[in-house]
Amino acid sequence: MLIIVMIRHGQSVSNVNRILSHDLNAYPLTEEGREQAKRVGKEISRLSPKKVFTSPILRAYQTATIIGEENGLIPIIDDRLKERYLGELNNKQFEPNEHWKLKLAKKEIEIKGIENWDLLRRRIREFINDLRRTENGVIVAVSHSDPIRAAISDMMDMDDVSAWGIKIPNGSITTLSCDDECNILTIGTPFFTQQVLDRLKEKIQVTQ
Repeated sequence: MLIIVMIRHGQSVSNVNRILSHDLNAYPLTEEGREQAKRVGKEISRLSPKKVFTSPILRAYQTATIIGEENGLIPIIDDRLKERYLGELNNKQFEPNEHWKLKLAKKEIEIKGIENWDLLRRRIREFINDLRRTENGVIVAVSHSDPIRAAISDMMDMDDVSAWGIKIPNGSITTLSCDDECNILTIGTPFFTQQVLDRLKEKIQVTQ
């Protein structure tokens, strides 16, 4: 039995300033983001994770490092967890009330170089499938909003706009339970409810 705990990085400077960025070494965590990472690290420790994988992008790597410190683990970088490649949107500010994704879907704008949603789904699927082949127990994966949404939408066979209602807040937990197939146990939650925690611990005991 494999439990994949996907964590969105804590609040970063880019989140506060509403800046889209796939840059590797820009926009670190804010103090609130560091606190979010500590809280989620402590929450995950209740499951005794075996490994922490992370996007190489600074805000995610900082989050994974804090989670690792809470659990005695060193983060492992995997490029498949990195932010969606944003093309000419990179380092641009965005307006949530006139979201670029909706304009793109309606063909009101054209964005050169942006990573196709199906390609994003595919790289996240490949990451998950590799874990299913090589790992068991509880594995943590620190990533970004769109890659985590892509993992969920891939399991539900949804395009980007059809998955619009899937919200992944900073420092949130999305949990997959994988045996013969993967099932979604939580989406974007700040902590594990007792019901979910009991289910997870039961699955982990079966694995052990």
